[in-house]
Amino acid sequence: MKHFSTYNQANILGKMRHLVLLMFLLIQSGFIYAQNSQTKNDIPTTSTQETIFLHSNTTSFLTGETLYFKLYCLNPLNNKASQISKIAYVELIDSEKKSLQKNKIYLDNGIGTGEHFIPTTLKTGNYKVIAYTKWMLNNPNSQKPEIDIFIINPFQTQEPNDNITFDLVTTQNTATAIQTINSNTGNDKRIDFDFDKESYYTREKVNLKLKSLTGSIEKGNYSVSIRKTDQIPTLKQLTPAEFVKKSAESYVNFTPGSFTYIPEVRSELITGYITSNSNQNVGDKSIALSLPGKEYVLKIVKTNAQGKFAFLLDQFPNFPNAILQVIDENRNDYTVNLDPFPKFDTSSLQFISKLNLSPELKKDIEERSTASQIQNAYYQIKKDSLVTEAVMNPFFTTIEKSYVLDDYTRFPTLKENIVEVIVELYYRRNNGKYQLHIRNNQKDLEMYGPPLVLVDGLLIQDPSDLFDYNMANVSRVSLITEPYVYGPNLYGGLVSFETKNNEFSENYVKKYLKITEIQRPNPEKVYNNPDYSPGNKLQRVPDYRYQLLWKPDIKLNTKEEDLSFYTSDIKGNFEVILEGFTENGQPVYVSKNITVK
Repeated sequence: MKHFSTYNQANILGKMRHLVLLMFLLIQSGFIYAQNSQTKNDIPTTSTQETIFLHSNTTSFLTGETLYFKLYCLNPLNNKASQISKIAYVELIDSEKKSLQKNKIYLDNGIGTGEHFIPTTLKTGNYKVIAYTKWMLNNPNSQKPEIDIFIINPFQTQEPNDNITFDLVTTQNTATAIQTINSNTGNDKRIDFDFDKESYYTREKVNLKLKSLTGSIEKGNYSVSIRKTDQIPTLKQLTPAEFVKKSAESYVNFTPGSFTYIPEVRSELITGYITSNSNQNVGDKSIALSLPGKEYVLKIVKTNAQGKFAFLLDQFPNFPNAILQVIDENRNDYTVNLDPFPKFDTSSLQFISKLNLSPELKKDIEERSTASQIQNAYYQIKKDSLVTEAVMNPFFTTIEKSYVLDDYTRFPTLKENIVEVIVELYYRRNNGKYQLHIRNNQKDLEMYGPPLVLVDGLLIQDPSDLFDYNMANVSRVSLITEPYVYGPNLYGGLVSFETKNNEFSENYVKKYLKITEIQRPNPEKVYNNPDYSPGNKLQRVPDYRYQLLWKPDIKLNTKEEDLSFYTSDIKGNFEVILEGFTENGQPVYVSKNITVK
């Protein structure tokens, strides 16, 4: 590593010293920098719009079942995947227009998936699932997608109201009777699928072949849902072709002079502001956000003149527990406040669909409720698995020097470890407070300021707190013995302590720390698909799946693609729906049926 020139500290005064040093740091090859920031080029123009196509596995649910959904964030002019937003928001709204569940969904090239578990606390009635991005909320004319759903709670007594009746209803005079579409309307015969058989026995393997019908490979993003049909009322969802038509008809060019919400162009945004208890200046203050742990996150940003700040969080690691703090000598004077969830205006939502429940539905409701309870009872055996997260190493891994303390004689205090083991580290005591410094034989690091001190990714402003800490809990100490820039700040190196159980932050309590839980995007899942091939160990495990398959990540990268799954112990008719969009924005929808006997 190329070293910095050595300066005579006596010849550098005040702010000029820091300015000169920072300029040298920016141009020298030995300069160490971490944490990128969002540039102006990342911000889309205000005339750029996006919309969302949202669909679910069905529109009628019993409590205890799971609603699966997929969303496509699209450019409304060509229906291609939008490259603006990386985060979408999905909410479950009741008939009183109150939000009951809120999810963040990570968008990969405009595509996101997730689920809502329907708890037994919800009443029978009409609900909506809505989806949006922060960027969409800036445009009052943007089409806000919504799905109308029915939820039936067989464990609660429900009185009739404007949206729920218990009259006998025939399929001729109700708009909520189940609608099964056996067609590829609007598909323009681009994609189709075939089964190896027309009917199957319980726990039998089903082979499904997807195929392009055109001369080219119809690459895109599609989902396949296979679910049992019954007589419980459902509401028809928009097909991709119907969505495209509606989107084109409702599109209005809109160019606002300003916007309320910053688009999440690169990744998830965590925004907020600070206040001063004594009305001190809140501008140009450094704010640190830590997600402590073995694979931790540390971000440092500056506030603007109004005390507002914004952090960019990567997809991994997806930790929710956060600690924020103002980096300042008067840190106890400041309070950190996080902005709430973006506000979706539900006042214009209309709940006009009626849920008609008749005695004829009693058998179907009882059977589905029983099946749901059995499935939930065996959840630990059949639960979905999370996609393996990318391993995130600390940002300084390639240039650190580490001490694994078990490789040395163990000492109980930090002071003893500094003297006997960690030779690059030294301390001073001033006015009863300890200060840590890093030794570098080539340069005086003190002119760059104190080092950045971390414990499991938590920034420590007062190193004195570590001198009484039991070092038997520390497994590793890592150092950077060069000048170090992280975010907007300059440090005289870095020292990072890694504890054995990564529990330091749980017991570290300071008045200036804001300890909170932030809602992170739902982790991506691989949905359970049991395997009943010979030799399986599931013979004694009941299988009452109504949803035989939910596969939301089909790309169709070849002319043909094979899918396979097993039927459950449930007999009857199952609807198979393939839907999505090609890479060129062409809608695809195919629906067929199979029988399990």
